[in-house]
Amino acid sequence: MTTEQLATRTRGMVVFAPTPFCDAAGCTRVDEDGVRRNLDHLIAGGMPAVVVCGGVGELWDLSETEHLQVARAAATHANGRIAVYAGVYGNAAESAARARQLEAVGADGVLLFPDDDAVPNGPALLEYYRTVSQAIGIGMMPFRADAWVDVPLLQRLADVPGVVALKEERENMDEFRQIVLGVGDRMAIIGAGDPLAPCYLLLGAAGVACSLSNLVPGLYDQMWTASQHWDYRRVMEIHTSLGALNEIRRRNGTSALKAGLELLGLAGGPCRAGRPRLDPADAEPLRRALLDLGAPLAG
Repeated sequence: MTTEQLATRTRGMVVFAPTPFCDAAGCTRVDEDGVRRNLDHLIAGGMPAVVVCGGVGELWDLSETEHLQVARAAATHANGRIAVYAGVYGNAAESAARARQLEAVGADGVLLFPDDDAVPNGPALLEYYRTVSQAIGIGMMPFRADAWVDVPLLQRLADVPGVVALKEERENMDEFRQIVLGVGDRMAIIGAGDPLAPCYLLLGAAGVACSLSNLVPGLYDQMWTASQHWDYRRVMEIHTSLGALNEIRRRNGTSALKAGLELLGLAGGPCRAGRPRLDPADAEPLRRALLDLGAPLAG
């Protein structure tokens, strides 16, 4: 899809998907069929965009081959039914090279994590994005986690060809509102995180980066629709109903998402880097929380 089409699609709930792994004899490998099955679940739930191989997708624990394997499986299977971003990290040259590979396997856009040298330096940061932009013809979503807001810098960032959205990672509502007012008419400002979703929506977010939508995408679609009709009573009703899931996710991280996917008959598997599976004490609360939300559990 064109960057203009991608910009339109990057509105609403942007799902950050775990990378499903098969677990055989203690060795994890990417579950490509699981990538496809999980994607169908998101599409059926009305999600407009997904990020694979992001933070939730264990980007830093994937080999180059696995990174491209996941992106290819997602993009090929999506076939335009949902916009597919893939995470990229490194310095400018590394990121440009990987972004070219992701474009070649069919990704619609890239979520960019600049290396530490570019993050605190305005000129270096802009040069990083310009370098990647010149290397690809797909869209870009910069990741912003700085402890300061420089609206003029963000306005220059919006001038970089291909920048369609900004993932605003800091959970600071004053900063978020500054950014929406300063550049929200030039790129989609995406608030990060399920717990504060209503706040981002009320302050003018073009979308919310969420992970619990992997489990109950239909509810997140309803929340977005309600926000677009300024029905914040309904937004809060839905968000409040997600409280138990949010708490289990807070305690267990990505392991909770993978366990939830497995309860739905979808693909989860273990996490990499020695992270434990779901705390056994949370297994029954997770099952009960999903049942209470009307999720169709397997078996």
